[in-house]
Amino acid sequence: MSYRISRHPEERTGVAGTRLEGRTPPAPHPWGWQFIDLAGLGRNTGRSYAAVLLRIVLYPLGLTLLAELAYAIAIFFQPWQAVRPAISIVEQFGAVAIAGVALVRSVPRYHQRPWLSLVAPDLRIDWRRVAIGCGAELAIVLGQLALIHARTGWPWRLALPAALPLVALTLLLIPLQAASEEILFRGYLTQALGRVIGRRVPIVLIVALVFGLLHVNAYGPLTLPYFFVLSLVLSLVSLRDDRLELAIGGHSAMNLLAVATASFSPLVPGVVGLGDAAMQFNLWAIVALIVHGALFYGLTRLLVRVFCKPRSPV
Repeated sequence: MSYRISRHPEERTGVAGTRLEGRTPPAPHPWGWQFIDLAGLGRNTGRSYAAVLLRIVLYPLGLTLLAELAYAIAIFFQPWQAVRPAISIVEQFGAVAIAGVALVRSVPRYHQRPWLSLVAPDLRIDWRRVAIGCGAELAIVLGQLALIHARTGWPWRLALPAALPLVALTLLLIPLQAASEEILFRGYLTQALGRVIGRRVPIVLIVALVFGLLHVNAYGPLTLPYFFVLSLVLSLVSLRDDRLELAIGGHSAMNLLAVATASFSPLVPGVVGLGDAAMQFNLWAIVALIVHGALFYGLTRLLVRVFCKPRSPV
């Protein structure tokens, strides 16, 4: 069943001030607004947003406190010394994932709408799109590696890391972290801003600024512009598709590949995400990201047209 949410306040009636039309083909609308307007499925009051924001803050804080307590206990008990690195990984990557859990649990309770409205208008996850996002990102990165190999002679070889269990734990948590970031920023924040801002460009710019600021202490002075551009790419992809799965798949694959290449591959000095855990940002990295984003956008659009035909109304 497809739904259309009216953008005209005088036409909004029924639960939570929205008008839902079942079995009705959606009227023509600018791309992105079908997704942004999903906030209209539920209640949008200052109190509801404050309650959700509080839980998004408190859940990661609780995890951090528990992790710090476990870390302190591990210091004093010799048999537990070996688990300290695992605790640090859970604290680092799990904080964002638990914020996503808080959001998924809070949206039905305080906004009275399905949490899947943070992902897609049809309230279901299209795993084909997730696979397309992952596959497109993988193809682009492998192409970059092939180009690096051709230009520099960088060897195609893998080396198992000494801390393989820790790498495996990190790789397990990263998709949860990436998906949580997408529903938090490209999902919830984008839809919330859409309730007060009627244009897509300011919404996307604000989301990109917040996304960049929350990463600003991570990798040096160019972190903010780098993540600002990354957010713009992911917002463009998700709004152009009117759903989040492509961005979730691409973001997950990007983070997984960055950790995998850093953990399993020889160092490639100066190349972001390729064997350099410090991720050395420079202006060329931002230029490369823009090209990367353009390729990702074009490839995912093509693959969606080929493999994701629109569902017929039922």
